[in-house]
Amino acid sequence: MANNTKRLRNFHGGIKDEHIVDFSISVNPFVPEFLLEALNHSLKNLKRYTYVEWIEEDFRKYFGKDAVVLAGATEAFQILAFTLMNNSTVLIPEPNYTEYERVARFGAKEIVKVNYILHGTIKLEILKKTIEKLTENFNKVVLITGNPNNPTGMYEDYSELLRWSLENYGSDVLFVLDEAFVDFVPEELRKSVGIEKYPNTIIVRSFTKVLGLPGVRVGYVRSIEFRNLFEKYRMPWGIGGDGFTILDALIKNIDSYFNFLKNTQSYFKKERQKFEQYVLFPSVTNFITIKVGNVENFIERLHKMKMHARRMYDFGIKDCVRIGLKDENSNDKLLDFLKEWKKEQQKE
Repeated sequence: MANNTKRLRNFHGGIKDEHIVDFSISVNPFVPEFLLEALNHSLKNLKRYTYVEWIEEDFRKYFGKDAVVLAGATEAFQILAFTLMNNSTVLIPEPNYTEYERVARFGAKEIVKVNYILHGTIKLEILKKTIEKLTENFNKVVLITGNPNNPTGMYEDYSELLRWSLENYGSDVLFVLDEAFVDFVPEELRKSVGIEKYPNTIIVRSFTKVLGLPGVRVGYVRSIEFRNLFEKYRMPWGIGGDGFTILDALIKNIDSYFNFLKNTQSYFKKERQKFEQYVLFPSVTNFITIKVGNVENFIERLHKMKMHARRMYDFGIKDCVRIGLKDENSNDKLLDFLKEWKKEQQKE
């Protein structure tokens, strides 16, 4: 409920020690050369106020006419929390990114969580039945989820669920699909939502993960119904000089950017295959979940090898770690460690 004073402890990824290979963050280890070059000359944008409106129309030519540039997915969630989620029932499938619940608590009338993964598969039928139940009392519902799901890395086609909901509930049920990791998903596996067909849907995208630059906050949303809302409530100069520099470079090097995405998808597909025998869920993105048993012992041993992984307690998963895949040498080092760890477990 909105007046719940419980404070969520958000772990997220990241470690301060720069001498440790940090598998706890799910960020591309590679950065496009054209971006590195652009950032080396970004001082002019840091010394002035940069208005995203200066380049937003050019941006929309490549990323959608209904796109609104924001300071990453986090700003999108903040805006949603104080507007569409306010006094609504927020439905969060589990497991999922913990930030959804944190922002929902700003003003949601009710937060409902439901496990929608059974036997390693996302079950949209569970969400359908939950929506039917929640709307019996004429509740306004906002469903928010990651696609690909974080932490499992599984990707799903939501089009049929969106169509069904639109036909039955119109704008009384809204969907927020957080596609922060979708650029890592191979093109042949991806299904376009066709946002122009679904006024009940908001797509949230982030650039910083796939571009390997989490310190720069820049992303965008797409919505044919709520474009004006995001334009109204976004921060002025929110993406800063570095964010402006990145968008400007993307627009000027759009072909190189799309080639970079293809190479990124191929690379992580190859690296995921190395870990197939260890993964708990069939991830199609740049991170995987591995069941390790005693997580604290596993992390302690990893640290001795100058590596780190992400605990998953906040996702409600106690015996697993999430691994954000890195460069080939680092991944191979982790794989060797996993082999030894599993051998020791079998002896116990």
